Amino acid sequence: MSIFNFKTKTINKRYEEHCEEARSFIQVHYVRERGSDRYAFNTLTIKSDPEREKCDEWYESHGNPNTFPEIASIYLTDKKKKDSVICKSFGLDSKIFSSDKKGNVEKWEALAVCFGLNLNIAESRRLLKSEGYALTNSSISDLVIRYCIENTIYQLAEINYLLQKICSRNLNQL
Repeated sequence: MSIFNFKTKTINKRYEEHCEEARSFIQVHYVRERGSDRYAFNTLTIKSDPEREKCDEWYESHGNPNTFPEIASIYLTDKKKKDSVICKSFGLDSKIFSSDKKGNVEKWEALAVCFGLNLNIAESRRLLKSEGYALTNSSISDLVIRYCIENTIYQLAEINYLLQKICSRNLNQL
């Protein structure tokens, strides 16, 4: 058996393990949204979330940026990442980081930036919110994305593998 075949089998096994874990994650977190008050869910706000609090502090310490390019630019500097590397890795147009970009950033593009910057769930939610997006518990693809972020799965091949197996989509189709 060649080393290449062994490596491929190891990667495929890891991907399949992630698929099983993601499916369990979805079963636990998936909630069908109801259009009627009769089915409304009572939600409790979390009193303390260290990741969210740290994220809030980060925003305050950076002058509370509120636009996607502004936030992404600060993260690029803080995390010592290059926008060109993120664009190449995820197939993004380099204008996504520019304040001159015409039109909104698509959800998949915003998610790709979250992955490229290795953001945690609180940071990702905040960056997505700057473009009017959210990760919901009523979307299986959003739960797969959330699973990836919470389990620090940031490689496009692995993300697309999970999305393809569970949702029959790739990141750029969200």
